[in-house]
Amino acid sequence: MPSAKSLYIFLLFPFFLWGETHLAIIEDFTQESAGEYCRSLGNGWHLMSIGEIYTLPQTAPFNPKYSYWSSDQTAADNSEIGTGSEGDGSKTSMLGYSFYPKERNITLSPTWKRISAACTDEVKPKRIREYKITPMGTIDSYSNILWHSLDATDKRTKYTYDDAKEMCDNLTLYGKSWRLPTIEELYRIVDYSFTRPSVDMKFFGVMMQRYYWSSDTLNEKEAYVVVKL
Repeated sequence: MPSAKSLYIFLLFPFFLWGETHLAIIEDFTQESAGEYCRSLGNGWHLMSIGEIYTLPQTAPFNPKYSYWSSDQTAADNSEIGTGSEGDGSKTSMLGYSFYPKERNITLSPTWKRISAACTDEVKPKRIREYKITPMGTIDSYSNILWHSLDATDKRTKYTYDDAKEMCDNLTLYGKSWRLPTIEELYRIVDYSFTRPSVDMKFFGVMMQRYYWSSDTLNEKEAYVVVKL
């Protein structure tokens, strides 16, 4: 049965140029220094957002052993950083979102953690968010996906992957076929201008800040989740 887990990985440097995207070849950047590194590449270069990273093809030459900083952050709510490699039990005010390409996974990390950087000189695309609330749920006009409102479910219920998939597959509302969303579809509704959760609840209902299953599986025992929204 697939299980949810977030992975953190550490390593070392150089760089790679791919089109208008530059992937550093070291893991030696804090989130702040990753941004400085990208800007040092020239006019218009910047650290990529999670949304920009997810526009890259899966064949993009990321080092599968590395994690890469994005420009996105969220309030840490005075989260305590554990002992060992992640810290000494001190408090941190902000956490950054990092990308682990081997599993196409997003994790929250202390901004001082040293990992790699993904840079681009492309003009930041404006994400089109055109949601419409209907009696059936929320329609994303850009993708034409209908989202079942969480207001109509028990938001505190937790599911295994198999239970979540079965629940969605067995929904018969409005004569439609329902399913778990893909990880890309889930990340499409993530909006980092909102925190805890990073979703516009005006359209998606009151959501708990927790992990959410996607339909994508890594192997027979693991599936992808979207990091705590």
